[in-house]
Amino acid sequence: MKYKTTWLDSYFYRPNFFQKILSFLLLPFSFLYLCLAVLNTAFKKKQKFTLPILCVGNLTIGGSGKTPTCKAIATFLKEEYKFKKICVILRGYKRKSKGLLVVKINDEIRCSLKESADEAMEYAFCKDMDLVIVSEDRVKAILEAKKLGADVILLDDAFSKFHIEKFTILLENIAKPFFNFVLPSGAYRLPLSFAKRADFVARENEDFLVYSYTKENRKAILVSAIAKPFRLYKHFAKARACYFFKDHYEFKKEELENLLKKHKCDTLMLTFKDFVKVKDMGFKTQLIELNIELKDSFKDKIRRYLKDFDETCKN
Repeated sequence: MKYKTTWLDSYFYRPNFFQKILSFLLLPFSFLYLCLAVLNTAFKKKQKFTLPILCVGNLTIGGSGKTPTCKAIATFLKEEYKFKKICVILRGYKRKSKGLLVVKINDEIRCSLKESADEAMEYAFCKDMDLVIVSEDRVKAILEAKKLGADVILLDDAFSKFHIEKFTILLENIAKPFFNFVLPSGAYRLPLSFAKRADFVARENEDFLVYSYTKENRKAILVSAIAKPFRLYKHFAKARACYFFKDHYEFKKEELENLLKKHKCDTLMLTFKDFVKVKDMGFKTQLIELNIELKDSFKDKIRRYLKDFDETCKN
């Protein structure tokens, strides 16, 4: 079984000697980045809204499980609170469009993959997400969601938007960066001290469980363009070969055909985030199911927030 990982994953999580040296050499740039990042979170007037807003974020760059967590929260809200229209709002990183875009409303997907980007399209295929909006301006997106009848809003990756009144959930994974530095010396987008600004720090295995499953298939190659692909480690041996690309990579049909031909395989083993990018290329595919289970401690925090929000609105 062969696999190829990314240089950045090695640099941030399992650095070799030369990568460690590079990390320390870049510390002056990290200090500059830190100053700019902190200033960007200050001096903004806080805005309140008349519908509950839950934010799922992290301090590191990608790969913390925000998307499956938002999907798990949406399922929980549907089952326990019977919300009729749950909206998720995200930036739409790497999309080929600009401004506010309604990706999905009810059961209708209103744009192409290139316009929405992979994460938004993954949400669009989630039955519990009734409204999917991408926008760099989260406030504008919240107002649009309210206009379209949203009952509750999930903000994917908006931890640093401190000017928005929201219930902030910060995900903390078992896998942590090697250094506690901010970019570019480390994987942190904000300093660790900012965790205190979260309403709830959800810890893997304490507050939520991560599951992934797929069958062994010796006629398949595992191909992925997700952050921290080493999260799929237990599945590496289930495929004949593994290839990892940078996060949000746009697959090319000929490139995938050549990989299948090289290993004499006929199937692509993919996460759903990767699947939405190749679903129209005609390949035989096998999904790696990635799921999040919210433990009672996680659900109780959401229940308390919604109860407090409801009581505040009544008063």
